[in-house]
Amino acid sequence: MRQDVSAIDAIGRTAFAVAALRAAEHRRTDRLFSDPWAEQFLRAAGEVLGPPEATEDFAALMRTQAAVRSRFFDDHLVGATERGVRQVVLVASGMDSRPWRLHWPEATTVFDLDQAPVLRFKDEAMEGRVAHTAATRRAVAADLREDWASCLHAAGFRDDRPTAWLLEGILYALNEKAAEGLLADLTRLSAPGSTLAFDHFEVGPSLRAATDRLGADLSRLWQSGPTDPAAWLSHHGWQPEVRELANVAACFGRTPHHAYDAGPGAEGHSWLAVAIRPPAPATG
Repeated sequence: MRQDVSAIDAIGRTAFAVAALRAAEHRRTDRLFSDPWAEQFLRAAGEVLGPPEATEDFAALMRTQAAVRSRFFDDHLVGATERGVRQVVLVASGMDSRPWRLHWPEATTVFDLDQAPVLRFKDEAMEGRVAHTAATRRAVAADLREDWASCLHAAGFRDDRPTAWLLEGILYALNEKAAEGLLADLTRLSAPGSTLAFDHFEVGPSLRAATDRLGADLSRLWQSGPTDPAAWLSHHGWQPEVRELANVAACFGRTPHHAYDAGPGAEGHSWLAVAIRPPAPATG
């Protein structure tokens, strides 16, 4: 059954493009992860992505990145919970189905945070389709441009407990000032032992041309974000590990688009980062 997507804004609709990439990966026999729900979201949304000829360049650029980062973040989040973290926050989650598709330890709470129309669409698409999961999913309707932390607390979030944060596919849409504010808020909410994972990439000619073909609204979304992720994290007291997408992809037997490969045709960085919030230094 088709659902109305008219209330979802331009940034929210980018989630359907990511869902299409995840659905394509799920169909591969050598897939890096399983996401049976991505196709369900696309069927519910209808022709939200436009004609295939408008999306093929974007898909070619982002296909490997989306697959590799999804598996990379899956491994990180599951690893964090296996080490005892019991709060997971998916920031600007879009069509992320991790609350249902990952095998979470008992007593894990997954906070699924995005704008209300996005969550409403996802809830309706998933209604009656999900078997029991060990985690408790809590949908948090919030806009990152507003007081999203209060919404998170109202949903039961505890800032005195370690948290595994995920910022997937969002930093590109923020300028440096907005990215700085987001990390400051997130750091304030992070108890020692918390982890943070995110992806970020620079915009080169190939990506700009591909987003222009998708439409002016999408192309205008691309901002700078943090220009030095390791320094950005360190400045806020996190211990970072920042890797190039090409190096992580090689571990999974994949090669990214030449725009983000390690060769001479590279047009910019594509980063995958994880960080930990260390204990405060002892005093006295």
